Amino acid sequence: MIESVGQFKILESMPSGPLGDTYRARDTRVGRTVAVTIVADRITSTAERRAQFLEDARRAAALSHPNIVTLYEVGDEESRLYLVYEFVQGQTLRALIGGTPLNPRRAIDLASQIADALAEAHAADVVHGSITSDKVVVTPKGNAKIADAGLAWWGTAAGTARRSREDTGEEWVGKPRPDADLFAVGVLLFEMLTGRVPAPGAGVPSAVNRLLPREIDPIVARAMGKSGGFESAATLGAELRAVGAMIDARKEASPAPVPPSAIARATRSRSDTTVKWLVVVLILGALVAGAWWYFRSA
Repeated sequence: MIESVGQFKILESMPSGPLGDTYRARDTRVGRTVAVTIVADRITSTAERRAQFLEDARRAAALSHPNIVTLYEVGDEESRLYLVYEFVQGQTLRALIGGTPLNPRRAIDLASQIADALAEAHAADVVHGSITSDKVVVTPKGNAKIADAGLAWWGTAAGTARRSREDTGEEWVGKPRPDADLFAVGVLLFEMLTGRVPAPGAGVPSAVNRLLPREIDPIVARAMGKSGGFESAATLGAELRAVGAMIDARKEASPAPVPPSAIARATRSRSDTTVKWLVVVLILGALVAGAWWYFRSA
């Protein structure tokens, strides 16, 4: 393991991503913990690819959103590019799901955070292009943060495909489109609601769908392109928040279930009250009868 890169002291290895080896490191200049990714040589194998990657990295570094992992710096040491990211504590969304469906309300909240982050990125001409549940970190406070925004796809098959036409002067075939990110949000929502990644062409299973609030299935189907798709990440985020608000309103309007213990206490209370009134009535009856007998005898 390397000991340092630039002013960053390497502390330990982290799970590597599609862009290269990643490490937890200490920024010796300002004293904060960061995540440093050493960009794999294959990604910047030509001068053209290197220039395009740096352009994409500059756009990504300009993003500032609470649901996007911040890219602090793009460095170059001995012709080796490295990326310095905000270090985020938490677990990946995939680990959080763990093959088990999440609470639908929580799934909607996380999906809306992701959609809002994408809306910000798309407005800055940054497309993630490779969002999966292992590229979203969920903090201990429940905030979703997208990792490698605008750059992760460089390490995928789509990013590799760009290489095939770079010498023709035409647009590289692997460049992602914003609608790919919207489709990915639908897939993430499906995974959160069912505990599994959907097969190609799948919808929300009816057996699962019966357990979900009725407003969710159309959102998943539309995000995954089965009914026209969403025109923007902002629209998708707004739809998700609206569904969340409806679920909350319906929950507040529903009477809270009464625990069995409370029912038992109420029953005992009513029984005790009945017995007390019966005793009072009997005592009064006895007093009245006694008075009647007394005056009659007199």
